[in-house]
This record gives sequence, structure tokens and C-alpha cells, in this order.
Amino acid sequence: MTKIKIKPWILNLPEYIPGGTIEDIREKYNLKEVYKLASNENIFGPSPKVIEFFQAGFDDIKYYPDSYCRQLREKLSFKLGVDEESIIFGNGTDQVIEMICDAILDDTKNIIIPDPTFLTYEKSALKNNAKVLKVPLLNYRQDVKSIVKSVNKDTAIIFLTSPHNPTGTILTKEEFEYILNNIKDDILIVLDEAYVEFMPEKDKIDSIKYLKHFNNLLVMRTFSKIYGIAGLRIGYGVGDKNLIANITKLMQPFVVNSIAQVAAIISLEDEENINKNIEIIINERERLFKILEKENITFIKSYSNFILVKTGDKSSEIIEELLKNGFMVRGGDFLGFPGYIRFSISLPEINEKFINLFISLFKKYNN
Repeated sequence: MTKIKIKPWILNLPEYIPGGTIEDIREKYNLKEVYKLASNENIFGPSPKVIEFFQAGFDDIKYYPDSYCRQLREKLSFKLGVDEESIIFGNGTDQVIEMICDAILDDTKNIIIPDPTFLTYEKSALKNNAKVLKVPLLNYRQDVKSIVKSVNKDTAIIFLTSPHNPTGTILTKEEFEYILNNIKDDILIVLDEAYVEFMPEKDKIDSIKYLKHFNNLLVMRTFSKIYGIAGLRIGYGVGDKNLIANITKLMQPFVVNSIAQVAAIISLEDEENINKNIEIIINERERLFKILEKENITFIKSYSNFILVKTGDKSSEIIEELLKNGFMVRGGDFLGFPGYIRFSISLPEINEKFINLFISLFKKYNN
């Protein structure tokens, strides 16, 4: 065993446990087809125009990427209606979260997060020796009043998500404004909207417009979900220009690779493909809700591309049987919901295969 000493805070750090790969499951169970429904990826994949770009080749990879992401920054600022200097890019929103925490937190500060939620918030705070105050969900939703009550003199950041992971529930406009109007302006409010595109238009908050009135708000989004390029790792944040400028000082050069930048630009331009996929996913989500309701299976109404379902004491057996049949889902133990599973909404034909198998297994282990 090595005698190298690791910092004490790392030893107690919660560990992210990734799901298995398709290749692992295919080999373990001797399967021809494996469907990964465990990681909230967009199974529709990227825009066909992104694939065409890949097939045509990309000679510029011999050069370092543009650290400032100029072309993408220009495209995104126009789409969002914000100044180019208001945007920060990262190798996924995970890196944006980490930079935010690195810039603001120390051992005298704390963050407030809903519980359970995305693990990266907690890890990034603990890395900076900050405390993490967890506010339990109320009826599977973020409890905005308890969040406000939890604020103390040492609170530096509040992390919110809408739609929330792992439940898929959302913040209403009234709840969001309650937070904004009841938090001092020296506390940063980070709204993570990784799954915002999967929400019906009537339920969306126009979060970007609030940036004009609240310079302590930072909105995060990603190209990993609806845009289908999770493997290229690119996300971004939008906020006050001065805040963004200072956080950006922490960014290492060339963190967003050239291919990711071009793929993101193409993805933004192909609105027809994105809107088509959104419509299919929302329709499939509603169809799956109706099937689960008909079978009296408890689930959380999601506004995202995944559904959290109550499976009971035999969840591990159900997960194992699903794996044997080529379906990878996420167990609730890791997500903070023992006795549940979470599955991603996929292509209609895959959803049909999955839901039929899942219902039969649910009945087998819960009757």
C-alpha cells in the first residue's frame, strides 16, 4: 500500500459511482442488444448534420482549440439575447460548477442544496473545505421556503435545479421568484437547467430574462442532453459579466475541444431536428405515464427525459432481471431514493419493449 498522504477531506468525499458500459453488460450476459437507459442521455443522438461533419473529417485537430470559443460564444449570445462576456464554457457543466465553487468558497462558507440532488455540487464545495447544508425535498420537489430559512451569515451559494435530478420535478415561476426576492444579493443563486428543453413551453421559466434584474443569478445549461453530444463534454453558464470574468480566470486553457465547439454550433443551428426530438420525448413521456397509472405503479411526474419509479424492496432483483434482458437502468440507492429505479425515455420502439418487460417484472416481484 502506498505511503503517499492524501488530503483528509478527500478521504471522506462522496464517490460518484458510474454505471456499467454497454460493452460490459453485453459481455457479462452474452447479449446482442443492450439499451442504456441509466444516464439520462438523449438516445436520439446528435443532429444528423453533426454526424455529417464527423464523416467529412476535421483537419483542424492538429491545432489547439479556441480557448474563448469565439464562434460558439457569438452564436449562443445571439440565441439567448445576452452579451458574449456573460457566458462561461466548460468541459461539461460539472467543470462550470467546480470553477464557481473554487472562485467563491473556503472553509468559512457554506452552500445550500436540495437533498438528494446532483452530486457535483457537494463534491465541489467539499473540495474547498466549505460546509454543505442539505434541505430535504418536500413531496419530491425543492422546498423553497425551507431553502430560504436555511440561509445563514456564512451562506455563499444556493444550487437549484429545474427540472430536478433525480426526480424530474420543476420549480414554478412563483417559487423561483420567491427565492430571488428573499435572498441577499451577496449570495449566488445557481439555477441548473440541464434538462430545460424537455419541459412543455407553458411550464418553462424564462430564466435568462431574470439576469437583467438579479446580478447574483447564474444559469447553467448543457449540450449533453437534448443536443445529444454528451460524449464531447460541453456545458455553459450565463451570468453577470464581472462575475463571469473573474470565474473565467480559473479556467485552464483549451478545456473545450475543437470538435465539441463545432458540434455545439451545428446543434444550435439545427432547431428543426431538436424540436422534433423534443416532441417525441414529451409524447412518449405522457404515454409512459398513462401506462404506469393504468398498472397502479407509483412514479414521480417528470418534466425531463427520465422517470423515477417506485419498485419496492425487490428493486435490486428487478434491476438484475432488466440487465439480463439488455436494459440498463439506474438504481435508486445511489440517487437517494432506495426502493426506486430511474430510467431514461428512449426511442418509441425501445420504450415499448422496456415498459412491457418492466411491468411483468414489477408484478412478479410485487405480488
